[in-house]
Amino acid sequence: MVTFKEITKETLFPILKLKVHEHQKDQVANNAVSVAEAHYNLDTAWFRGIYKDDTPVGFVMLELDHKEKEYGVWRFMIDKNEQGKGYGRAAMDLIKEVFREEVPGIKEFTLSYVPKEKDGADGFYRKCGFVDTGEIVHGEKVMRFVYE
Repeated sequence: MVTFKEITKETLFPILKLKVHEHQKDQVANNAVSVAEAHYNLDTAWFRGIYKDDTPVGFVMLELDHKEKEYGVWRFMIDKNEQGKGYGRAAMDLIKEVFREEVPGIKEFTLSYVPKEKDGADGFYRKCGFVDTGEIVHGEKVMRFVYE
């Protein structure tokens, strides 16, 4: 349903144009900040555009820190006009495959999110198989996905 594509000079601007809903802006950094941050962390950041056919619908950045053995979803967003179409769930399934390919023998990985009482991301992540760890890091709740 979706694929990940490398962000190049030619594909950068369509990725930067993707935005979340107004009520979600405090939950994820904009893609320009994420791409810049990724370029300063090339040893650990794995980042791609999320595409439906040739149309960008989102952005993902993973942490692949083999030295510290820390693996997780660093950034994840689906454009406000593309939410509710199944792209987020499909991308999360693909993320699970990427971790398996990039980290042989991986047993689990984490993500964190800004907790909100209404319209938060926790329900979506639970549907994708993540469980709350009870940890809070930098004001964000931490969830874990464990491979079966």
